[in-house]
Amino acid sequence: MPDTIPAGPPPGNRMSSNQIQVFSSTSAEPFRFSETARIGRAATNAVVIDHDLVSDEHLELRREGPGWEVVDLGSEHGTFVDGARVSRVSVRGALTVRLGQDGPEIRLSIPRHSTKGWTPLSFATDIAGRYFSDEEPEAMSGRTAMIRAAFRAHRDQATRSWLQRIRSLRVAVGLLVVVAAMAGTAALWQARRLRELRVTAGTMFTTMKALELDIRRLEATAGPDSSIQERRARLEAQYDDLIKTLGIYSDRTPADIRLIYRTIHRLGESEATVPSGFIDEVRRAIREWRPADIEAGFTRAEAHQLGPMVSEVFRRHQLPREFFYVALQESKFDPRAIGPSTRSGVPKGLWQLIPSTAEAYGLRLGPLQGDRSFDSQDERHDPAKATTAAARYLEDIYSTDAQASGLLVLASYNMGETRLRALLRSLPESPVDRNYWALLAKHRAQIPVETYEYVLRVIAAGVIGEDPALFGFNVAPLLGERTREGAARPEP
Repeated sequence: MPDTIPAGPPPGNRMSSNQIQVFSSTSAEPFRFSETARIGRAATNAVVIDHDLVSDEHLELRREGPGWEVVDLGSEHGTFVDGARVSRVSVRGALTVRLGQDGPEIRLSIPRHSTKGWTPLSFATDIAGRYFSDEEPEAMSGRTAMIRAAFRAHRDQATRSWLQRIRSLRVAVGLLVVVAAMAGTAALWQARRLRELRVTAGTMFTTMKALELDIRRLEATAGPDSSIQERRARLEAQYDDLIKTLGIYSDRTPADIRLIYRTIHRLGESEATVPSGFIDEVRRAIREWRPADIEAGFTRAEAHQLGPMVSEVFRRHQLPREFFYVALQESKFDPRAIGPSTRSGVPKGLWQLIPSTAEAYGLRLGPLQGDRSFDSQDERHDPAKATTAAARYLEDIYSTDAQASGLLVLASYNMGETRLRALLRSLPESPVDRNYWALLAKHRAQIPVETYEYVLRVIAAGVIGEDPALFGFNVAPLLGERTREGAARPEP
């Protein structure tokens, strides 16, 4: 946001001198408040700013005698004025506040008098006071200081004539009015452009998913086609450029948020369409993974060499290798695991397959299939054979009803593809309209809390698995190097 005050209210729009105006790129018009107001990402705030570095309730605007003050509400990424983090700061005239060190800016302004009979010239005079008055404004930015210094140098060299001083001031005011109008127009255009680019990025991502499904169907009958693969690679490069343009995340974004976005991407959903608050939900799920479960599970998987084996099986079936962490959620990577009895039988093994699913995908069941005890003749306890069966099962869901959405696959695995299939088939058969966010938007009441949390926990486990040390876990990654800083993002 530029260091100028956007154009004020139109003539006849009365505004009390003790009100405060809030200019934000999220709104074409300024917000005005006479009483305490909150700003943050949650919909309950008076001003809603949807950005990853903005907390649900980030800061509060409070009346302080004839003026106002900004009070940080313990936000995670902080409130900054002129590059310095503040917990509380007064607003006496105009002030630029940044939410998070690299987050969005808001502009606060308190009028000096009633705006009855307001004109562009009277408003511009207030602007000129910030830049040209002898008294330095509070919370002055570096740009304001530079403009003030340049003006003082010009004034010292100018004639003492009152006429010339007035003429210089009129020219400066006129220029500032033009600059303010241009800046306001540019901010509105930029906000609209970013919204359009998000829609474009989401559409491009779903086009890649549709192409991926077409490639699977084509290769199943005609074999590999390098031209289609090249087309998909070009789309992927264009999509990456769009994500960089949108600034959804960058090298300055916290490392855990970058990993979450990349994991969601590889599981078949676009970074540009992630709903507000979902990243925070994944961060919560990461915190809820117990160190004992992660460290014991990873140690067990390392002992059985599950990482390389599962990665290779999933590669052959063209599945996101993040599905590996379904086994952590299901069995803590224990091939001998036995689940609770269900109406469909006793789930067993690394992937906790029920008897009917195991047989449907080629596994031989042992004589103790109905007992909650280990059975050496039951192939569900064989890591390699069980993983191949699980991969075939996951692939069937992934390439049909789930329309290449890994998050829908995870929901199906927990809820049961039969129960979820009816909900999925109520959505259009296209990756554009059949994805996890669309499912939640239309059928949230029919999705069990257990299933919603299951999806979050598997995503969280996948994020942890990329860099366990980042989250305080004393284990090594199981799937090798892939998303270290600076590495290129792979295809999902």
